[in-house]
Amino acid sequence: MKCKCLGRYATWVCRAVLAGSLLMAPMVTENFVAASNASTSVTTTDEADAILKEAKAIVAQPETFYTLYVGMPHSDFRTNFSNLPGWKVGYYDNYKESWATTKTARWNYERMHPMGNKFTKQIVYIDQLYNGPVYQVSNTFITTDKVTAAKIYREMYTVLKNRYPMFETAIPYRMTTNHHYTPVLKVSPGVYIQLLFYKSLRPTKGPAEYEVYYMIEGGHAHHVY
Repeated sequence: MKCKCLGRYATWVCRAVLAGSLLMAPMVTENFVAASNASTSVTTTDEADAILKEAKAIVAQPETFYTLYVGMPHSDFRTNFSNLPGWKVGYYDNYKESWATTKTARWNYERMHPMGNKFTKQIVYIDQLYNGPVYQVSNTFITTDKVTAAKIYREMYTVLKNRYPMFETAIPYRMTTNHHYTPVLKVSPGVYIQLLFYKSLRPTKGPAEYEVYYMIEGGHAHHVY
């Protein structure tokens, strides 16, 4: 499956399906903003609006974002996530750790959204069995602007609570202060979602940072845990 960027803040449209490999995959038409295309003339307001649109796009379709979903084959993941402009890419073999009992790997994609003298960082993590299917994906927005973080959280929360009737009960709307508080909602067999808003514990010499974290997890279904 190949996707093509149609422009700044445009849509990554899945053009074709590999024969037989994605017959069970969710329908995917996702926003994937290329930060390298950002114009220096864009105002802070425009950037803030674009970030909110991006946040809503991430939760716009059930159990998938940026074409990612639990069970996505390694070959399809690598085809969709290669040569992405504006994103810093990292890779790590988790199975090399002494505590690892299953061979897994993690990819991370990171970029910055400018907002005047402030910033919003976006990090996407993809966890997979080593050269195997994806079992967990997550997106985190990190910003020094608490108001922006709260708006991102509200936009994403509103979409999810309107889609899943039990969402508010399972994951109440609030800013999390207890980092051991990790509620999830089961949305299909073996698949769980989570949305959290909290003040970052990351050490920093500058102003405090705030994070909005969204996850789709299916590790139990793939016998990772």
